[in-house]
Amino acid sequence: MGRDDGLTMQRSSIRTARVRRGVVPVLIAAAVAVGAAPGVASAEEIEIGQKVRGPADACTGNDVSNDNVRVCFRSDGEWLYVQDREADGRSAYGQIANRDRHCRNPYGQGTWVRCNYSFREGSPVSFRGYTRDNEGRINLMRNETIWTAKLA
Repeated sequence: MGRDDGLTMQRSSIRTARVRRGVVPVLIAAAVAVGAAPGVASAEEIEIGQKVRGPADACTGNDVSNDNVRVCFRSDGEWLYVQDREADGRSAYGQIANRDRHCRNPYGQGTWVRCNYSFREGSPVSFRGYTRDNEGRINLMRNETIWTAKLA
């Protein structure tokens, strides 16, 4: 009986080792595949905006903002303006939703940029603001504003 129990335990240990050898490489391959897969950012169209003094009165009544970012859309010329409002080391972004376009302001607190887009006249344009730190592979959106819309 003791001999059979020892043999059973040995067979069980061998079976467990085989399972582990089979599972571990699969888990490692899956982790590598996930890490190598393109992230959400690969589908985005990100443009570094042209630095400007500001939108003048273009933001009056058609902007969205928080403590970190201010974004407005000027239908005359179809410009998206993005202001970085916080010295937090993160870039401010404006996003056009229905085309997944992003306008980046990497120039720091108090600066404005603008990006030019082309829309059919009278079409609704939804936009918002957020920040990103642009460091590393994972680059999450933070400090997001609400969405707002304006006609092009």
